[in-house]
Amino acid sequence: MIKLIDYTPNPLTLMGVVASTCWNSKPSPSIGIDCIESGHGRVLEYADVTVGISGYSNRVIRELYTHISGTSRLQQSTRYVDMEDFEYYTPLTIKNDKYAKNIYDDCMEVIRCSYFLLKELGIPKEDMANLIPLGSNTKMVLKINARALLHMASVRLCNRALLEYRELMRELLDVISNIDDEWAKIVAYAKPKCEIKGYCDEKHSCGKYPSKRV
Repeated sequence: MIKLIDYTPNPLTLMGVVASTCWNSKPSPSIGIDCIESGHGRVLEYADVTVGISGYSNRVIRELYTHISGTSRLQQSTRYVDMEDFEYYTPLTIKNDKYAKNIYDDCMEVIRCSYFLLKELGIPKEDMANLIPLGSNTKMVLKINARALLHMASVRLCNRALLEYRELMRELLDVISNIDDEWAKIVAYAKPKCEIKGYCDEKHSCGKYPSKRV
C-alpha cells in the first residue's frame, strides 16, 4: 500500500518557472515538458513527492535503497518495533505451489515462535531483529523527485526486474499520476528504458526489443 503524504503542486508549472530563468523567457508548463523530452534532468529535481509505503518486503525496500540520488528515506525500526507478528511477502512461484507454500509458511512460523521465545527470555528487540527475514513486510517513508522517479521507472519496469519491485513501481506511479494533471503528464514518461531507447542494452534481454550492448 502506498499513501500520498506531500507533493509539489503543479510540477510542470514550477519546472517552467525555474527553467525560464536560464533563458530569460516567459514561464509556462510547456517548458517543463520540453525539459523532460530534451533530457534536462536538473529541472525535474525541483518537483518531488513524499509517500508512505507499507506491505512490501524488506528485500524490495533494500533494492529501492540502491537508488540514492534524488531520494530521502526513513524506514520502520526493527530495533524499537516489536516484530513478533510480522507479515511477509510470498513469491508467485511459491504461492502457486501448495507444497512449497506449506514449507515457506512453516519456516515463517518457526521464526515467529523463536522471536516470541526470545522475547519471553528478555532479549532486547535490537538483538531479536536478527531473526527477521528479508521477506518480512516493512514500512517506510520515501521522498523522491521527478528526475529520480523517471530513472527508477526506466530500470524497475523492465520485464526482468524483480516482480515485487515492478508491483511497487506500478503502484507508486498510479498514486502519483492521480495527484493532478501535471503529475499525470510527467508519469506518462515513466517507461522501461528499452521503450525509450528502442533497444535493450542489458546483457540478458527479455526479447521484447532488439539487443544492443553499448
